[in-house]
Amino acid sequence: MKHRLSQSRAFTLVELLVVIAIIGVLVALLLPAIQAAREAARRSQCLNNLRQLSVAMLNYESAKKGLPHLAKHWSNAEMTATYGAGGVQGSWYDDHGWYLPLMPYIEQQGIVAVVDVTKSFSHAANEAARRAFVPLYACPTDIGLQRNEWGSVYWARVRSNYVVNGGNTVYGQHLLGGCPGEFPNCITFGGAPFIPKKEGKLAAITDGTANTLMMSEVFVLPETANWGGPYSDAQTALGGQMFTGYQTPNTTVPDGLDRQSWWWSPNQDVRDAWAAAELPSPPASPLNIPRSNDVPAEARVDNQHGTKQNYVSARSRHPGGVNASRCDASVAFYTDSIDRFVWNALTSAAGGETVSIGN
Repeated sequence: MKHRLSQSRAFTLVELLVVIAIIGVLVALLLPAIQAAREAARRSQCLNNLRQLSVAMLNYESAKKGLPHLAKHWSNAEMTATYGAGGVQGSWYDDHGWYLPLMPYIEQQGIVAVVDVTKSFSHAANEAARRAFVPLYACPTDIGLQRNEWGSVYWARVRSNYVVNGGNTVYGQHLLGGCPGEFPNCITFGGAPFIPKKEGKLAAITDGTANTLMMSEVFVLPETANWGGPYSDAQTALGGQMFTGYQTPNTTVPDGLDRQSWWWSPNQDVRDAWAAAELPSPPASPLNIPRSNDVPAEARVDNQHGTKQNYVSARSRHPGGVNASRCDASVAFYTDSIDRFVWNALTSAAGGETVSIGN
């Protein structure tokens, strides 16, 4: 009896290469879809962060009868009157903004517990609170929370993604340009949800809470050995805790930031960080601020280095636009192509503009 031996046939090199090529093509086709799905999930998480923060703002408003102050003080004299000379570290803009008052409403009572309210926020007594990382303030599409001047007991802070609406002009909340006139040559300040020294009343948002932005995103500046400026510093009142509607989202126009000649021109590591963050580089000096007329006395007081002329644009790592919340705590995605007048109107609280937000 003859027995046949079964023989297994191996893949040839050509067949193996064909299979690998097919797998490569499938991966190439699926990878963009996978990446898009991941980004959609990250964008959804970012929206959820903004939603939680905005609900916390409304809970604060319910308890305190107003939204947290944009800056606790608006001059050095006011700051010294509150704390006395021994309780002051830095200037008025180194003190509290909206960041710390919101902590009890996002379940961060432990941070509040280590704060000495009889001293300014930049005082050494409040170092632990400034060093605390709060994950809710980080958009998952960006690089995460970053350390600022970590070697200093006074200036160590955490840079983060979410900032509040400081209105449609600049930090000093006044008109810009040649007024009276037409937009954008003249931009009349139309009120803001967040204001200096006191709580912002929801009743003052006459444009409607559903038509007025509350919070949006900015990039997080990578950690630098030297001070990288006020950008993405939401903890204090230096101007990095807010955005304005002066420019549209993700604009290529550099932001107007104070003390640029101090922190920008001498430091290569700062320049490298801004390049890595893909931020429009500010000029070293003079400040990149818009021309303004009839600036009220209150906006000129203790305006060291142009601090009250700051303007920060909303910026996001999400392709094509930014996430933002409104003053009714609803959230939406706004595209980079949004009309400048519409975006400016959305950042004013009592401008009286009639706009269709379409979100």
